[in-house]
Amino acid sequence: MKKILYAILGLGVFVVIAFTIMGVQSRGATAPGITNMQLAGCGGKPNCVTSMSDPGSDEHIAPFKFERGSADATWARLLEAIGAQGGELDTNAPPYMAATFSSKIFRFVDDFECLIDQDLGLIHVRAGARAGHSDFDVNRTRVESIRQALAN
Repeated sequence: MKKILYAILGLGVFVVIAFTIMGVQSRGATAPGITNMQLAGCGGKPNCVTSMSDPGSDEHIAPFKFERGSADATWARLLEAIGAQGGELDTNAPPYMAATFSSKIFRFVDDFECLIDQDLGLIHVRAGARAGHSDFDVNRTRVESIRQALAN
């Protein structure tokens, strides 16, 4: 019985150490940024969503929409919504913006990026975890929460 208890305790310690290391590593990275006026893809990982992926894919999420002539006002409301949800702005250089969100436990960092398409009245979005494989839909939920804040 003691061997099983020690094995479980050892496994628990290993998991905590591994997650702590992943959290530290995620803080040392940076947002993927833009290439050829495109946000980076998700690479097939379920810890990321982007409006620039194929609409039928699991990683797809709708872009934010704005009325013609209201891009600046929508951008300002977007920055407010990010701050209100605990995001930290890293880059604000329209048409691109990058922010980060950190989890309460282990301080895992998630990237949140936006790219304005003035011609189509869209703000493309990419939200993804820097570490791990799954995020339990945290990034999808965050994008939808920010979308809701923009609608109000």
